[in-house]
Amino acid sequence: MTSVLITLAVITLQTSPVVDAKLPASLDLTTIRAVTAQHDGRWPPLDTVARHTVKSVTGDIFYEGHDPVLLLLAWTFDASTWADQPLFRIKNAELRSELHLPDSLTTFSYTDLINHEHIHSLVDGLAHIPKGRKMNPLELKVADIRDRLTLLQRVFRGGIIRLIPDPESITGTWHPISPMAAAPGDIEPVREAWAALAAAFLADDQGAFTTASQDLTATLAALPAAHRPDPQRIAVELRYNRLRMYRVAWQIMAVSALLAGAALYVRRKWFDALVLIGIIAGFAVLTCGLKWRWEIAGRIPAANMFESLLFLSWGMGAFAIVSVFLVRHRLVLLTASFMGAVSLALADCLPMNQFVRPIVPVLMDTVWMSIHVPIIMVSYSVLALGVLVAHVQLVVMAGAPSARKLTGTLDSMHYWYIHIGTILLTAGIITGSMWAASSWGRYWGWDPKEVWSLVALLGYLTILHVRLDHHKINPWMYVVALILGVALFAVVAPKLAPLTTGKIIGLVGTAAGMVLLVVARGRFATAAKSILCFWLIIMTYVGVNYVLGIGLHSYGFGTGAVVHYLFLVGGIDLALIALCCAVYLLRRRPPSVPAEPAQVAPLT
Repeated sequence: MTSVLITLAVITLQTSPVVDAKLPASLDLTTIRAVTAQHDGRWPPLDTVARHTVKSVTGDIFYEGHDPVLLLLAWTFDASTWADQPLFRIKNAELRSELHLPDSLTTFSYTDLINHEHIHSLVDGLAHIPKGRKMNPLELKVADIRDRLTLLQRVFRGGIIRLIPDPESITGTWHPISPMAAAPGDIEPVREAWAALAAAFLADDQGAFTTASQDLTATLAALPAAHRPDPQRIAVELRYNRLRMYRVAWQIMAVSALLAGAALYVRRKWFDALVLIGIIAGFAVLTCGLKWRWEIAGRIPAANMFESLLFLSWGMGAFAIVSVFLVRHRLVLLTASFMGAVSLALADCLPMNQFVRPIVPVLMDTVWMSIHVPIIMVSYSVLALGVLVAHVQLVVMAGAPSARKLTGTLDSMHYWYIHIGTILLTAGIITGSMWAASSWGRYWGWDPKEVWSLVALLGYLTILHVRLDHHKINPWMYVVALILGVALFAVVAPKLAPLTTGKIIGLVGTAAGMVLLVVARGRFATAAKSILCFWLIIMTYVGVNYVLGIGLHSYGFGTGAVVHYLFLVGGIDLALIALCCAVYLLRRRPPSVPAEPAQVAPLT
């Protein structure tokens, strides 16, 4: 089978010595940046096309500090030079060894990779992967390199910047200006303006480039088009791209978290007010960013993992602002600002697809999406705040058993978080079933996302029910629970046949978890169980996407490093719980000492 990469190498590039590529330094990109193109199922400005393309090829929107519009135009107008420039970062030494690449280099050019025989053979091997089998980490990396090479090859051929609108169909394909591409109607004036733009760009002629940009905009506007996006939406998207609201928001929240930590020692109302103002400011910036993204996408921004993290932070901020007036304690400000900053920083810094993308129309044709997503994300936000308090509570009870007043405050706050979070989680599952009924015609289909959300809800309900029963449980109730548990496993186990070692370990772990949730009691046990239950939330929110990789409800699929990080963080968290349990049991006071009643200290 002919290699995909050999096909890519057919690109017509002038053979020339390798030279250092230089970008124009004096051009005004304001006009060309706002030109509308069709890209990734939308009609964004060229600025967004450039950001998406440069990020997809190099892994960084502002590669080596350069404006992405400059890079995209340079790749389009001067392909022969940029084909030899190092654009593809491969930092992992083990991966470079697997690909038979020089270990002394970490960045490679299009020409380096397109002419590499071993990469050819690895790409050919992707076509022979059995249907239904997931790619292993090496195959995923090879597929990613292949896709990036293919994308850059399209840029070199002038096929990425599609500016010529379809004159008849709203959903029709727009065409590039490239002379090699067919396009409807007489577009010679557009091609002439495009050629003038290219000449001015390569000559770094500011005046000619500005004139050519204006001519191109005018000639494109004169073409017949079945659809043109609202200019106001284009202006909003340009402003959204320029201001990077989420980075600003998490930085404000991070400063607020530092101030909130200091407020525990300063203990002055004016300082508390300063912290609250910081949280409100970060929340306002985040809300503005979400509003603009909503306008750009034409839907609620909650269709993928990146957008869900934005809503997770938004929920924490909203909850903090509301609850600070209900539970007047400085820890509310600290936990909310800290977790809000962390979730936003993860969204901003992790290698996620941050660009607005269309979603399946069947999911948009219902109001339940806009109802379900905010509720479920706020529930995750509240439970995340609860698990942060639970960690602090475990450490305090294990390391400072004499701090009984602080323990009581933490316990009361933690339990309040669980109450609110569980109520919202229940409402989120109900509204989610309504969304499923509207989109797919059924309320519940035992999809992995649905199953894990139910498991998480049952875990938190168990914590609440065990905590509410302050009296001794009658022995016959344990017998009934044992019978029901055995019956449940008798029904489930045959469906898992054949029972492998891994499945047996999973069943035993599940049974142990169920026993722990029911039998373990007390403040320390409640905090430990809350942490374990939040990992059920993480499995619902992240694991279904990145571990199982299946399901209709998933935000986005993926494998690889995320799985390793999940197991690494999970192992560290489990080790922390085990250490706190051991220390707590060794230093536990005699049961004859009465515990102080739990209370929440006032904000003073």
